[in-house]
Amino acid sequence: MLFLLTNSYPLAKGEEFIENEIDELAARFQRVIVVATQTRPGDVVTRPVPGNVEVITAGGPRPTGRAALLSALRGLVRLPRNSWSRDLLSPPRRLGLEAMFEDHARTTEAELLAELPSLRLRPDSHAVVYSYWFLDAARVAMLLADDLRARGVMVDRLVSRAHGYDLYPERSPLGHLPERRLLLETFDAVCPVSEQGRRSLVAEWPQYAAKVRTHHLGTPDPGQPAACSREPFHIVSCASLLPVKRMTRMPEILAELRGRGIDARWTHIGAGPQTAAVEEAARNAGVSGQVGLLGHVGHDEILGTERDLHPSCLINLSSSEGVPVSMMEAASLGIPIIGTDVGGVPEIITDSVNGRLIPVDFTDIQAADALQWLAELPADTYQQVCRASRLTWQSDYDQAVVGPRFCAEALGTPAGAD
Repeated sequence: MLFLLTNSYPLAKGEEFIENEIDELAARFQRVIVVATQTRPGDVVTRPVPGNVEVITAGGPRPTGRAALLSALRGLVRLPRNSWSRDLLSPPRRLGLEAMFEDHARTTEAELLAELPSLRLRPDSHAVVYSYWFLDAARVAMLLADDLRARGVMVDRLVSRAHGYDLYPERSPLGHLPERRLLLETFDAVCPVSEQGRRSLVAEWPQYAAKVRTHHLGTPDPGQPAACSREPFHIVSCASLLPVKRMTRMPEILAELRGRGIDARWTHIGAGPQTAAVEEAARNAGVSGQVGLLGHVGHDEILGTERDLHPSCLINLSSSEGVPVSMMEAASLGIPIIGTDVGGVPEIITDSVNGRLIPVDFTDIQAADALQWLAELPADTYQQVCRASRLTWQSDYDQAVVGPRFCAEALGTPAGAD
């Protein structure tokens, strides 16, 4: 059987990329138990799962305010002895972060323990425990593995993926990720979704290099590629409107491009707290009439929406990324990609082959230059760029290829395992 620990999937919204993997997992294991560890009261299952997949919930989001202080105080006495180190005291708040992290995991584990009897686990059965995230869910996965072993279940593998916020310390409070050494010592395999992520983790923790191996996420084949068009030059983006995505800069880039005589339009798929800021930026840049904000679009509708837009390219301006699923999906449709040179983005964009890379600290002119390059390519060359984008997806991000590889190499199971 497989225990898959998630944040909220398949409840509420989020973690849509797990939908690309769940069928493969269900085919590989006779029984899959999804444990959603950060749900809120009232959350319900919103996405269908295969017939042999069971869903349970345990825990909730990390506490805030006064509850966070109380959690940190409780966690101080719960911290494993081998997780203590001198650097926890510099700054001292790191110790509080570690303590709250441990208390949150232990509280989640207690709720999970209450659910285990209902699963009717056989003492002689085998299990693989797989955390989708290398942070809170991973610590809960460790505790779950211990609980299962205490019940006589043989845990064959303890595995975690690692993406972005759960991988790069600079993206976390105080530049610190809790209990890294403990997690790396205990897990059998840690699988960053990008090669850049693997290099980063190994550079910081070289003693665990043998456990760390890149496994890309994948997306299903959408079938017919998009009929990309440059009349008008239609730029599409797909992301939550968060500061890290930097989409408030897109209206000025669009204005710069239009000022060069290119009939450019921009459509964004996705919502978020910066929606109003993007609208204001479009007004200030004088391009409101050429900007379309579609808001939230269901994950199963995104590819159809992008295909219907007849895009010229997809753009990503993020300051930090793993390998964006939006880029994989665009590549599967044969859409050229413009993106910042961060995280795993250079693994999906080969500059001047299937799109363009721009510096992480790009200027509006640099972004406009990359877009202009694509807009002014000869027609035959532009179609070669579209085909190259699709070929990149076929070789490295096709779920039919990377899914079985991950199951066999990381989870260590053939199809139909117990």
